[in-house]
Amino acid sequence: MTELRIGDADREAAVRALGEHYAAGRLTKEEFDERADLAWAAKTGSALHPLFVDLPRPQAARPVAPAVAGRAPDRGPGWFLVTKVLVALVLVIALLNQPQVFLLLFAAWLVLGRNHWSHGRRHHRLR
Repeated sequence: MTELRIGDADREAAVRALGEHYAAGRLTKEEFDERADLAWAAKTGSALHPLFVDLPRPQAARPVAPAVAGRAPDRGPGWFLVTKVLVALVLVIALLNQPQVFLLLFAAWLVLGRNHWSHGRRHHRLR
């Protein structure tokens, strides 16, 4: 069975990967040059395979840390500002229509805002 030929994009990808190994200190300049020449001369994928046998496989992208149970994912400072503006709008409407509802909503807003800011400061110090 005849193996399929590779194209320039495959050769470039192999040389780029070798360059990453060189940058990480796994290859000397001479080893990189020798392997890069072999990669550029390769006609099939099996000719590229021996160039990487003694090198570690590339690491997959690290997964994003899962959200802590009971805590909303971090949406950034802009999201918090938008939320505060919307809540303020609801408070103004409540104040104009029913002052009792306004007092209840305002108290909730203060409590929730305090929890967010205290968590944010604590989280910021850990970074």
